[in-house]
Amino acid sequence: MQKIKKRVSGKFQELKKEAKYTFHKWKKQLIIADKIIFFVIVLLLEVVRPDILVIWVYFMIYPYMLLTARKSAIYHLFVSSIIALIWVFIAKNQYSYGGMIAVLGINIYPLFAWAAGLFGTYLIYSHWEHILQERGWFKKMLLFVAFYWPMLIAVETIAYHVFNIRNLSTIAYAGLPLCDCIHAPRWMQISYLALGPIYFGICELIGLENPHYIRMKKQ
Repeated sequence: MQKIKKRVSGKFQELKKEAKYTFHKWKKQLIIADKIIFFVIVLLLEVVRPDILVIWVYFMIYPYMLLTARKSAIYHLFVSSIIALIWVFIAKNQYSYGGMIAVLGINIYPLFAWAAGLFGTYLIYSHWEHILQERGWFKKMLLFVAFYWPMLIAVETIAYHVFNIRNLSTIAYAGLPLCDCIHAPRWMQISYLALGPIYFGICELIGLENPHYIRMKKQ
């Protein structure tokens, strides 16, 4: 009898874990769609001014999340927008991009780039959160950082060396070694690395969940 109870209990836990981490039926299609959109945005940098492009991308995120049944992800975008606004206000004197839009002394390009970038990193992370056997806060943070830091360095490197997007206010500072990117004072470089974990930590603290996981529970 004890063996049967253990076997049933084991099966129940197995099914529970499977249900917990199984994403909805659009999982593969959403991953493909997200990747295609990312590469299209990168290609558009060749023909569209960066500040115009990031503004367009930011506002297109809202209908895109609604159309792909990920409405709950918009709350993550709200958080990234608030963090971006606070950050750009703090560092506004450190940003200057020639010919790009500025409103009330705040450069629009880094504002929308940070808002969309933080959210985009989370969206990528959200596709892979299910690989964690235990969804503890620390492990989730490590997984997010494992996406955020390489993506940050890759995007900054490509923007600087391929698309020649230069922050004129900090261009005289040395960039990070090897990639020669994020030309800025040391405190800004540290802040760049920290903004992602801060964003993710706030989302976790206020109880925002993976939008794919929420959709799965409703099915």
